[in-house]
Amino acid sequence: MNRAHRIIMAATVAALALAANLVAAAVPSALPLTRFYPTSLPSSPGGKVDEPEIWFAKVQGMLNSAPLLLQQSLLNSQTVAEFNANIALLQQMQEGLLKQAGRDVKSSVAPGRVGAKALGDASNLVYKPLEPCRIMDTRTATLGSGVQGPIAGNSLKLIPGFVTAGSNWGIYGGNASGDCGLANPPGGAIHAVAIVITILDPNFSAYLGVSDINNLSTVLSNVALNYTGHQGLSTMYIVPQISTNFIYFAMPAQLIANVIFDVVGYYVLSDATALQCTQQASSPVAIASLGSGNATSPACSAGYTLAGGSCDSTSTAMFLASHEASGGNTTWFCSANNTGGSSANLTATANCCRVPGK
Repeated sequence: MNRAHRIIMAATVAALALAANLVAAAVPSALPLTRFYPTSLPSSPGGKVDEPEIWFAKVQGMLNSAPLLLQQSLLNSQTVAEFNANIALLQQMQEGLLKQAGRDVKSSVAPGRVGAKALGDASNLVYKPLEPCRIMDTRTATLGSGVQGPIAGNSLKLIPGFVTAGSNWGIYGGNASGDCGLANPPGGAIHAVAIVITILDPNFSAYLGVSDINNLSTVLSNVALNYTGHQGLSTMYIVPQISTNFIYFAMPAQLIANVIFDVVGYYVLSDATALQCTQQASSPVAIASLGSGNATSPACSAGYTLAGGSCDSTSTAMFLASHEASGGNTTWFCSANNTGGSSANLTATANCCRVPGK
């Protein structure tokens, strides 16, 4: 690297550090809350309590993302019960944001992954929560994983798709005794995954980029977490799984840090099922010229529910007087007046539906 490049790099690093410090200065420190350790957190894998440095990073991350009033409420917690109540409020807020985020994920889905909407189809993405589970910890990852830490910046790192990873995240420093609920199924059906990202002891203030695209500049442009040098921090992030079923991540040049991923949920197509419907039509009822008459459909078969109906005639001179569900909501009733010069038929049809297999 020549002198000009070094000057540019130094200026870039300084700018990043200044920006991160300005952000950090506006957020209070979670240090007073360490008195509540080892209280469990919602994102701790396996229901266990995280190590102190990870626990603090996660609490600081929740504090950073909280509205001002909730920040103050959390910091003013006097007992473990109050601390837990405030954490629960933050968790509920986070879960609401996760559910809403499905719409943003769906808008970025590549053609063919989600079809056009239709009655009863599965064109909507839904969020499926998981018990928190660790899929990566660079501190304990093996050398062959490619993510053994501390990892260096300006280098694209990845962990594999949820199909190929199978039931063992151990080589990546994660759960070695299960698939964390991500293998097939749902595997390749996942359209996005929600993870809690934790960074530990970065050597200066900067950011972490995360994406599903195998390109360093693209990954760095998808900023998942801004952090302050030598301070742990955590955040919730939704990684699309549209281009690939891989998670790529990277930091700017000269960065060194350890990174942890805890999966907490994923987005898949809704498993809503189209209704199975059938029609029950009455025999035609003859209505004389200038006369009136009624027709009633047969009752819906056992297991089917009346979803509506229709009234049909062989003459345009037949005018419908009334129509409604009848027979305890199992048949469809039609009443009509024939204003024509000859007899015409009236037929009542019930639309009966059920959930397949029910």
